[in-house]
Amino acid sequence: MPLLDLILTPPLLLRVLLYAGTVLSVGSLALRLTLAPMPGDGFSRALNLQAGLGAGAVLVAALGLVMAFLLSIAGGDLSLALSPDFLLLGLQMPVGQANLVRIFGLVLILWALAGRGRWRGGVLAAIGAGLLVLSFGLEGHSLSFGPRWLTGPLVLLHVAIVSWWLAVILPLLAAPRRDRDRYAKAFGGQAVLAVPVLLVAGSVLLGQFTGWRLDLSQDYQRQMLVKLVAVAAILAIAAGNKLWLTGRSGLVWALRVEALVAAGLLVLTALLTATGPEM
Repeated sequence: MPLLDLILTPPLLLRVLLYAGTVLSVGSLALRLTLAPMPGDGFSRALNLQAGLGAGAVLVAALGLVMAFLLSIAGGDLSLALSPDFLLLGLQMPVGQANLVRIFGLVLILWALAGRGRWRGGVLAAIGAGLLVLSFGLEGHSLSFGPRWLTGPLVLLHVAIVSWWLAVILPLLAAPRRDRDRYAKAFGGQAVLAVPVLLVAGSVLLGQFTGWRLDLSQDYQRQMLVKLVAVAAILAIAAGNKLWLTGRSGLVWALRVEALVAAGLLVLTALLTATGPEM
């Protein structure tokens, strides 16, 4: 299938929506914990808006992915796909279980955002975000390649750190300059510690999924290398943003470039799940 046709297929678009929503929701909640923004400032309001929009996007994607799966095994028959037997079958499959966990986590996140008190809301949001991250360990490559005790936690760590990293871009752009500089500097100090963890986790996952053998004749491995280049690019751009551009007008344009690279990274990740290591 041509690359453009693959990108425009509904399941892949739903995957992109799922990953984008996860970044916005999980990443925003993680940033609230690590940066402790002042309630009511522009950065804090942007985080709340991101978390809500991300949760909505994940909910749409989760329901869509389950429906696409049920329709595929029902041969396109909608009434059969929605029958009790097929719904029960879907819940017994990894795709159904993962998306059920996602939906439950989203309910907790949305309930927390609706206002459950500061302490209670924070606990509910943390549990919901944890379930959303956990759902990625219930399906996909971690189930089939390498020992699950290793690949599962690495996938969860990778999802959590990438979400935290990418979710900071739009709130920084939305914040007033003084707040933008303050939060960018604080984030940069924390990111220095996260970068090596992210790169090691990604490298080990690549080795596990490919059997530690590089074969560029395989679509998956070529796309994975492109993804690694994109990750390296966004880390380099982000490092430049925090180290050299904080406090300068060029930070806004650098953040916009970082956002474009991040969008491409999400599409590449969806393509990787569509092809799979075996292809």
